[in-house]
Amino acid sequence: MANAADRFAFCTLGMFIIDEIEYLNGRAREQSIIGGAGTYAALGARLAAGAQQAKYVSWIVDVGSDFPAEFRALIDSWHTNCVFRLDTARLTTRAWNGYGPNEYRAFKYLTPKLRLDQDSLSDEQVLARSFHMVCSASRCISLVEGIMARRRRLAIDEPRPVFVWEPIPDLCSPEELQRLREAATFVDVVSPNADEFAAFFTSMPEYADRRAAVGHLLGMGDAQPLKTVLVIREGAHGCTTYSGRTSLHLRAHHQSSERVVDPTGGGNTFLGALAIAMTGTACPAQDTLDMSDVAGSAFQQQGLLLALLHATIAASYAIEQTGMPSLSNPDCDCWNGQAYLERFLEYLKREKAHIAGQLSRQVVSET
Repeated sequence: MANAADRFAFCTLGMFIIDEIEYLNGRAREQSIIGGAGTYAALGARLAAGAQQAKYVSWIVDVGSDFPAEFRALIDSWHTNCVFRLDTARLTTRAWNGYGPNEYRAFKYLTPKLRLDQDSLSDEQVLARSFHMVCSASRCISLVEGIMARRRRLAIDEPRPVFVWEPIPDLCSPEELQRLREAATFVDVVSPNADEFAAFFTSMPEYADRRAAVGHLLGMGDAQPLKTVLVIREGAHGCTTYSGRTSLHLRAHHQSSERVVDPTGGGNTFLGALAIAMTGTACPAQDTLDMSDVAGSAFQQQGLLLALLHATIAASYAIEQTGMPSLSNPDCDCWNGQAYLERFLEYLKREKAHIAGQLSRQVVSET
């Protein structure tokens, strides 16, 4: 096993899926597209890590008898630590995605899925510094407990990793609210999108106001509130993050819908970048940036602000086309014709005043 300094910085338990995408507005159907929550999360981690740290991104692709060779070549070009597991007795996991007006989305599997758990991981992967999961609340708890049990057997003094969890849409309902609260105690970040978060509180008028709902989830009225960070992804409106009694809104990178071609995987990409950046494995790193205008708040001190910036930029690349963005120059991390660092710095320059205004108010309220 690698020594502590060379541990993987990221590992996702999401799957690789070959997507078929149908647009209900008459747009032509897309077939045989690289997808899956695990793939997009790995993309986000790779974008944030940069070319020099790509080797710290680890994930698993289950390859069936129908796996296209060009998919392997594309994934290899990212230079991540991807484990390809071949099983010619099955088909690669495939799924159908349907999109319609008002952000309508439908999803179904077309072939049997092959889920990943802690036993799917190598010893090196189970010792990663961050994990991304997309699953039910009960499975989230099981995965965290399973990973931690294996880690204790391998290295008893290994620091706790960062766990980032996105609940599955089908189980975002009032009946799952208590399980959501329980699972949130096991992870560092829980991240539904805005509609999914609201769905947990359907027909509960006392939580119609988002602040009240957030306070309930994070236990703000309890003797020991959760330390879990809640990141609500808001699509074209960006994201709002709640940590303790403070919050921060980041606008989306794309301010025009003309740049958004296909939203598939945007949220997964966001969270993959968030997870790896929370470990300090991201380019640019915090100590290379002039962040003096936004210093002093808990968001800045925790490194959470930088991670959210990376998440926002990474997601912007995922939604500019159907499928994966094009890596045109690996050495300078030029994706879709623009270097990642260039886009990051442009966004920070554009949004710094908006961010600083929010954080300065938090610093005043904390004093």
